[in-house]
Amino acid sequence: MKLLYVCTLICMVAVVLAAGCTNPAATPPTTPVQTTAVATTPAPAPVATPITDPALSGQWYLKAMGEAGGTALVDVMNVQITANFDPKGNLTGFSGCNNYAGSYTLTGEILPNGKGITVGPLASTMMFCQDSADTERTYLQILQAAKSYSVSDGQLVITDKLGSSTSEQRKLNTGSSGRSASSPVCR
Repeated sequence: MKLLYVCTLICMVAVVLAAGCTNPAATPPTTPVQTTAVATTPAPAPVATPITDPALSGQWYLKAMGEAGGTALVDVMNVQITANFDPKGNLTGFSGCNNYAGSYTLTGEILPNGKGITVGPLASTMMFCQDSADTERTYLQILQAAKSYSVSDGQLVITDKLGSSTSEQRKLNTGSSGRSASSPVCR
C-alpha cells in the first residue's frame, strides 16, 4: 500500500514539473489606449403626450347600434343613451338605466373603420330596468370593446373588435310630444 502511495506521489510531482517546463504562448505587447472621460447628463425620458381629438370631445347621443353580422339592430329612441368624451381621456354617460364612467385612450392608429381607440374599464351604477337591460348591456359591451371611431358630419361611429358598432349624433330632435328625447325613461 505504501508503494502505491509513493508511486502516485512521484507521478504527481513529475506532472507538475513537466507542466512548469513548457513555454507559455508569447503575447504581443499591448499599447495602452488613452481614454478621455466625458461627463454626460442623461437625457430625460420622453413623456408620452396624450392624443386628443377635438372632433370626438363632447356629448354624443346614441342613434342606433348593431352587432356584427347585422344582428340585434337597435333603434333606441325611447331611452336616450349618452356618451361624453372629455379631452383628458374621461368617458361618462347614461346607458339607458344606469350612469357609467371610465376612461378612453386614442391610440393614434389609422384603421380601416377610422382612428384607433380603447375604452375602459367602465364602472356603472347597478339599477335594473327590465325594458332597457338588453340594450344597455349590448351598448356597454360594444363601448368597452371599442377598437376604432370615426366622426363625420355630426355623426360618431364606434366600432368594436368584432365589427359591432354604435352610431351617435351630437344633437337630438324633439319628439312629437315636445319632450326632448334626452330625458331618460326607465320602466
